[in-house]
Amino acid sequence: MVKKLSPSKDMLVLDLATGTGDSASGMLDKDVRVIGLDLSLNMLARAKQKIQNSFYQLSAGTVYSLPFRDGIFDGLTCAFGIRNMHETAKALDEIFRVMKKGGKIVILEFSMPRSFIRIPYNFYLKKVMPAVAALFSERDAYLYLAESIEAFHSPDELCRLIETAGFVSCKKTALCFGNVYIHEAVKP
Repeated sequence: MVKKLSPSKDMLVLDLATGTGDSASGMLDKDVRVIGLDLSLNMLARAKQKIQNSFYQLSAGTVYSLPFRDGIFDGLTCAFGIRNMHETAKALDEIFRVMKKGGKIVILEFSMPRSFIRIPYNFYLKKVMPAVAALFSERDAYLYLAESIEAFHSPDELCRLIETAGFVSCKKTALCFGNVYIHEAVKP
């Protein structure tokens, strides 16, 4: 995802649904200024402990009302978070608002594969992963993961939503046999 963004020195990037900062850490190595935004204060606290870099700032907030002025970000990343933004079109409209002209978004998200792998993947997602997770964690969180992946927009639909928000040149790249996709687009 970071490679697709091609961050360069002095860029200002919004890492949406930053969580514990894993995506942001990949950009900070390139002297990029990153603002990590997340709804969860617990996740932001973990990110703050984990990454102590003056180029990384944290902000609590929701994508539906981003606490930033219009047109300030050169780039945006979102790893495995847009699926949880149930009003996807509204979220993309708000993302479009805060991006500069020429700014690039890169979204990494799970998907249901369409190839031969769909049946075993579906079995793994709905049966194996929750059963294993129950040994170490909360089974319900992994059941939700399976349901949310299955209910989310297809890669083609997500590209259409991205372009409907005003972005152009939406490209999608399948990873892991189509279990994950990278979507990238630019604000004209």
